[in-house]
Amino acid sequence: MKRAGVFLVSLLTVWTLFGPSAKAQEPEAPGLKVGTMAPDFTALTYENNTLTLSDHFKQGPVVLIFYRGAWCPYCSLHLRSFQERLGDFQKLGATVLAVSVDQQEYGIKIVQKEALGFDVISDPGSEILREYNVVFQVPDDLAQKYLDEYQIDLQAHSGRKDHVIAVPATYVIDMTGKIIFAYANTDYKTRTKPEEVLEVLKILK
Repeated sequence: MKRAGVFLVSLLTVWTLFGPSAKAQEPEAPGLKVGTMAPDFTALTYENNTLTLSDHFKQGPVVLIFYRGAWCPYCSLHLRSFQERLGDFQKLGATVLAVSVDQQEYGIKIVQKEALGFDVISDPGSEILREYNVVFQVPDDLAQKYLDEYQIDLQAHSGRKDHVIAVPATYVIDMTGKIIFAYANTDYKTRTKPEEVLEVLKILK
């Protein structure tokens, strides 16, 4: 009887640690929270110009968009939607910037394809993505599927073998460098609309 009791206690211990009633450690939500100071960075644009984030937000609010790559049709649509309202952003004194792990040659392609009037930043080392907590690791089998079925070569775009891309995200950074709007979602089909961001900027102004 004593032995059965010990077994029962051991079983309960295992169930408490690993069973469904245990508080499993949930994966960290992507992105940074509103109220966080935006990590500053200096990077190269698609035109090979050096850009420092703080140089821009000191002059006015910055809309910082992270996109998966020029190969992603949802990203193209998203960036195009911001381009269509670019005049409205400029009237509110805002600068729009976009970041991906794409090398500069692919940054040029998406700028030309969507006729973008704002800077596209190349972050193949993913340093900026990590600072903003928007790193997504594409599984090897999915990366291979992209290549086999859709002729999308993630390694060619970024120069990386680990298939890291950005979680789609949008931030608004005020003139103090504080994040006042933040949205990041691993569901790449769900994106922030320009109208939402413009409303934030109107309130800020």
